[in-house]
Amino acid sequence: MGWEAVAVALLAGVLAGVLAGRWGRGGEWAGLGGGQLDRRLAGISDSLDRRLVDLDRRLYLGLDGVQHAQARAADTAAEVRERVAVVAGVAEQVLEQARGLARLEDLLRPPQARGALGELLLEQLLAQGLPGSTYRTQHAFRSGARVDAVLLLGEAMVAVDSKFPLEAFARMSATVDGDPAHGLHRRAFVRDARRHVDDIADKYICPDEGTYDFALCYLPSEAVFYEFLREDPPGESCWRYAVERRVFPTSPTTLYAYLISIGVGLRGLQVEENARRVLDALAALRGELDGFSRDFELVGRHLGRARGRWEDAAHRLDRFDGRLAEAAGRATELDRAGTDVEALPEPEDGLTGTG
Repeated sequence: MGWEAVAVALLAGVLAGVLAGRWGRGGEWAGLGGGQLDRRLAGISDSLDRRLVDLDRRLYLGLDGVQHAQARAADTAAEVRERVAVVAGVAEQVLEQARGLARLEDLLRPPQARGALGELLLEQLLAQGLPGSTYRTQHAFRSGARVDAVLLLGEAMVAVDSKFPLEAFARMSATVDGDPAHGLHRRAFVRDARRHVDDIADKYICPDEGTYDFALCYLPSEAVFYEFLREDPPGESCWRYAVERRVFPTSPTTLYAYLISIGVGLRGLQVEENARRVLDALAALRGELDGFSRDFELVGRHLGRARGRWEDAAHRLDRFDGRLAEAAGRATELDRAGTDVEALPEPEDGLTGTG
C-alpha cells in the first residue's frame, strides 16, 4: 500500500501540473461549461484509475517475484551453510589425518622404526604373492648377517633386503630441483644407495651357502625407486651400479609383479615335479608288468607241460581201464568156469587119481 500511495501522489502532482500549465497558457478550459468540465475530469479520473490498477498489478507481480527470489535466496543460503558445514567437517578430518601423519612421521623418524615398517610391508607382500612354504624371514648366514627374507626357489635361495637408508632422500625431497642444496642431497643419496648395494652384495650373495648369484633390494616407495632409475648425470644411475653388483632394486609394485611371476614359475616346477613322479610311477608299473608277463609266460609253460602230462596220464588211464575191463571179463569167465566144475558129479569111492 505504500507503493500505491506514492503512485497516487505522483499522478496527482502530474495532473495538477498539467492543469496549472494549461490554465497558465491562457485558460484552455475557461470556455468550457460546468458539464463538459465534469465529463473531462471524469474521463481523466477513469484513466488514472485504470493506470493505478495496472500499476498496482505490476507492483503486486513485482513484489511476488521479489518474495520468490527471497525464498530461493534463503534456500540457497541454507544449502550453502549446510555445504560449508560439511566442508568444515571434511577439513577437520583432513587436519586430523594430517596431524596423525605428522605423528606417524615422528614415530618413523628413527631408522629402526622405518626398518621395522619396511620388514612388515615386505612380509605382507610375500604373504600375498607366494605360498608360505616358498619363503623364510630373518634368515641367518654363517657370517652372522641376517637378511630380512629369502625366497626358496628350487635348490637355492634369493635374499631380499628391505632396510634402505632414507635420510638423504628425505632431505632431497624437502628441496626443489635446481636448488644447490638439492644437488648436494642428491649426491648424498647416490652415495648412500651405492654403499647399501655394496652391503647387500657382500653379505647376502653367498652361493656357497645356497643362494643364487643375485639378490633383491626392496625399496619402500615408488619415489625412491624413481630416484634409483633417474640418470643424474646422464649415463650414471644407481640402477646401473646395482645391476653391475647383481643387486636388483624393486619397488612395492615391481616386487609384487616379481613375486607373481615367481609363483607361476614355482607352480610350473611343481607341475614338472608331479609329472616326473607320475612318469616314475608309470616306469615302475611297466617293470612290474614286464615281471608279471614273464611269470605269466612261465605259468603258461608249466600249464602246457602239466596239460601234456595230464593227457599222457589220461591215455594211460584209458589203457589201464581197458586192461582192467579185460581182467574183469576174464575173472567173470573163471568164476563161471568154477561154477560149472562144482556142478559135475563126484567120483566114486575107491577111485583115486594116479596123478
